[in-house]
This record gives sequence, C-alpha cells and structure tokens, in this order.
Amino acid sequence: MSFSGEFHQAAARTIDALSSLKADWMIIGAIPVAAWGQARATTDADFAASLDFADADKLDQAALAQGLRKEKGPIEIPQKRLILSKYWDPETSIGIDVFYTTGYITGDFQKQALKRKKEVTFDGRTYPIVSPEDLIVYKVLAYRQKGLDDVGTVLERQFLNLDWAYIRAWSDKVGILGLLTDVVTQYLQEQGLPIRMPWEP
Repeated sequence: MSFSGEFHQAAARTIDALSSLKADWMIIGAIPVAAWGQARATTDADFAASLDFADADKLDQAALAQGLRKEKGPIEIPQKRLILSKYWDPETSIGIDVFYTTGYITGDFQKQALKRKKEVTFDGRTYPIVSPEDLIVYKVLAYRQKGLDDVGTVLERQFLNLDWAYIRAWSDKVGILGLLTDVVTQYLQEQGLPIRMPWEP
C-alpha cells in the first residue's frame, strides 16, 4: 500500500507543528489501519498528541506556521470524551485531526497508548503509529461505521496475536466494553467461530 504524496506532505507539516511544541505524538488513522488491517483510501490524517486542550492556542499557532488552516476546535465528540482540533492543508486538500490528552479517563488511555506506539515504514517514510490493541479501543470508542469496518480488518489479521486482556481492561475503563463485545461477537459470527470472548479464561 502506498499513500499519496499529498498525504505525506500534510503529515510532515503536522509533525513539524507538533515537534515545535515538543509534543509526543503518533498517527492513529489510515496508516495504522493499513499496517494492522487492510488499507483504504483516505483524505485525512489523524494524530494523537501529548497536549492538553489548554494548549490549543499554541497548536493553532504552530499549525499556522506550517501553512495549515484551522477549521474548528478544540471540540469534544459528543459522549466520547475525545477532544480534538481540526485543520486543513490547503496545498494538499488533506484534513488533519489532532486529539488532545485531557484529564478524562480517555486522556489516561491516550497517555498509555502513546507509551505503546510502534514504528512502521510506508513509501520510505517511518512513522510512530498506534498499536493494534489501542487502535481497536480508539475505533470502538468513536463507533463510526468506517471505523468499525477498520476494526474488522484488524481482527481478520491480528485476532490471535492481540493482547485481549489489555483491550478488555481499557474498554471497561472508558465505558465501551458492551460495544466491544458486540463487535467481537459479530466478527466471530461472520467467521463461523464459537461465540466466546477472547479475554475469557
């Protein structure tokens, strides 16, 4: 899978903005989906960063210095306690979302996820990306159809290699264990496998 040059350009500008703030960061969107599941076309780049939403003005200034335009934020995804700012790269038409590490339990999750990030190389460029376990938690937490489809591809490739105790623990903490159970149940049904949760003893 190759990503467009426009994607890499917009990602590089975002990385420069985050690096100027000395923020820890990782990509949580299309690249980890391609690495752990199945690649799909994308017109945006999603980042998680070790910034509090109180740092939003600093991030705005750093993004502007890299030629990125602010769309809105910080905003909270309703009922998800995920806070982000949205930007747009006018040169490449790539949208950029940066998720903040907040005081919520989701902030604690993101801090832990940043510690577990992996590195992957696409098109000769190496990026830190979210682990497959944390990617599943992010996607189920957001609970959008596109994201759930992404989870399905990750399960197809990684099911037997995942740290299910970790996934279950964080899903419980952020309040999505029921949703996770539904997603895993549907996957097992589609695969014709016994309906038994992989975190059960």
